[in-house]
Amino acid sequence: MAVGYLLMALAVPNSLYIGSMVVGVCYGVRLAITVPTASELFGLKYYGLIYNILVLNLPLGSFLFSGLLAGFLYDAEATPTPGGGNTCVGAHCYRLILLVMALASVIGVGLDILLAYRTKEIYAKIHASKQVKKASSNLS
Repeated sequence: MAVGYLLMALAVPNSLYIGSMVVGVCYGVRLAITVPTASELFGLKYYGLIYNILVLNLPLGSFLFSGLLAGFLYDAEATPTPGGGNTCVGAHCYRLILLVMALASVIGVGLDILLAYRTKEIYAKIHASKQVKKASSNLS
């Protein structure tokens, strides 16, 4: 996702289209892996609650990044117009917010790697127990 945001921030020809496609695919993959991740890490007892907490970042991030931060940074880049509003034309208007979103994506990847490292032993135990069950069922 960070690559998509960086492509959009570079503002080379067609980078908006390619960057948007990369970010869109990443959001789709993220939504697809949330379901099995929630069930594997936390079980199914409180699955609905946990899943909703995991997908809460979509509207919350939308509000924080798009509503607040992007609006504030756009207004900082824009020039006042005679009618009392602000206007900004060009790639520089959103470059900083795209870089901030790329940084947030890199931080997210770091946290994903940390989660993978911390759950490595749990998955090894789950895999070993499945192998033992499979071996015992083959002996029967």
